[in-house]
Amino acid sequence: MKDKIKGLMAGLLIGSLITGGTVFAAGTTSIKVVFENLKYMVDGVQKKPTTGQGFIYNGTTYVPLRFAGEALGKEVNWDGKNKTIWIGKREGTFTYLSKLEYARAEEQAKNYLYFDEWENPVGLKFHVAGEQFNNGMGIILYGWSGNNSGTLSYNLNGRYKNLNARVGIDDYTKNSESIGKVTIYGDGIVLHESDELIGGDLAREINVDLTGVLKLEIKFENKNNKDQLDIVFVEPKLN
Repeated sequence: MKDKIKGLMAGLLIGSLITGGTVFAAGTTSIKVVFENLKYMVDGVQKKPTTGQGFIYNGTTYVPLRFAGEALGKEVNWDGKNKTIWIGKREGTFTYLSKLEYARAEEQAKNYLYFDEWENPVGLKFHVAGEQFNNGMGIILYGWSGNNSGTLSYNLNGRYKNLNARVGIDDYTKNSESIGKVTIYGDGIVLHESDELIGGDLAREINVDLTGVLKLEIKFENKNNKDQLDIVFVEPKLN
């Protein structure tokens, strides 16, 4: 069976030393593991962990997360307060726009806007060019409906300085002949207009200065209205 390399997180502190044959996870559950004299090769060069050792459980190989990250040139940090492991660049505090309560939904956004996942089928995550996204919003614009746009607005009241997000066409309609567009307004002024969004293209990153913005509006459009187009606005981070 081909092993899958996973980070060692089952109840262990990052970089902790494993000394026994039983690992405790989730506070009360113990599992029996097999310790092996594993050899770690990174780009053809052998690397050795300074603390801890990998083990095999149910056919899957686990390695110390800190060692794995640093062997690949990534810094690894543990945020105990938020129970978050940071690998590589650590971002500052941010808020997902999709977690805030919106002020108003208009046109297609009234009935066909979804947060973090689609509803049909239930639990289907957003995907753009094969990449999955777990946070954000998606809208279905039916090209034959005659109404080819939808707008979502938020009352930010000047609390945020920047919006960083990615935008694209969900893979469900990657073969659509329609072309999408996203326009972002701050207090009625255009802050950003996306290039043409076409199914199959990679998600595009956008950065918008929100300094002093009281009301934020995001308008989604099916420009040529040929057929259904699912536009997603993902990983929308406010800071």
